[in-house]
Amino acid sequence: MKIAVLSDIHGNFPALQSVLADMPSVDAFICCGDLVGYYPDADQVCNAMKDLSAFIVRGNHDAYVSGALTPAPDKAQAYKIEWTHANLSDKNSNWLASLPFEMNFLLDGLNIKVRHASSWDEETYLYPDSPRLADIYLGRGEMLLIGHTHRPMLHQAGEGMVLNPGSVGQPRDWNPLASYAILDTVTRYAVTRRVEYNVQVFQNRLKELGWESSLIEILSRKKDE
Repeated sequence: MKIAVLSDIHGNFPALQSVLADMPSVDAFICCGDLVGYYPDADQVCNAMKDLSAFIVRGNHDAYVSGALTPAPDKAQAYKIEWTHANLSDKNSNWLASLPFEMNFLLDGLNIKVRHASSWDEETYLYPDSPRLADIYLGRGEMLLIGHTHRPMLHQAGEGMVLNPGSVGQPRDWNPLASYAILDTVTRYAVTRRVEYNVQVFQNRLKELGWESSLIEILSRKKDE
């Protein structure tokens, strides 16, 4: 099977649209969470992901909006938790609250575990140099799909692999292109794809909505800045 792996869309519908337009033919969609938070298109993103019949685990921002987790008080405003909760339809709010924190699949002999941040919680950041990556040991034929860092990563953990597809809606690796991955469960090969979308038009809309400058500027941040 060929699987599209997405994560951290964060209410950025234009980025999601460009990712879906770029995507080759796949057999299934898996999302590692954080459909909402930061940006305003929460309903559009939720509706699109439901239309895809995607397999989705909740992220920490999804859990903040549904009340399953509590954000740090000093970050709740930047996360746009109250705004998202107030503007999300009741139908999508209930759907978001129903998302599981973990999914497991056996596909073509590959055991796939899907979480948002780590094997043990929804808020630990696992970067390539994170010491806690050493706590993850996967056997042969096992793969862990995570998101949360907004940075793509393919890391060997024991005999298995940890795959982070990066962020669709708010990349943080100093590359403004939307990020996602394609996983082939037969060859067990994963590739990250980067997609251009009209960031400036989205940024202009955010300015008109009165969005915080930091959330606007990060969308176009590049390595040479």
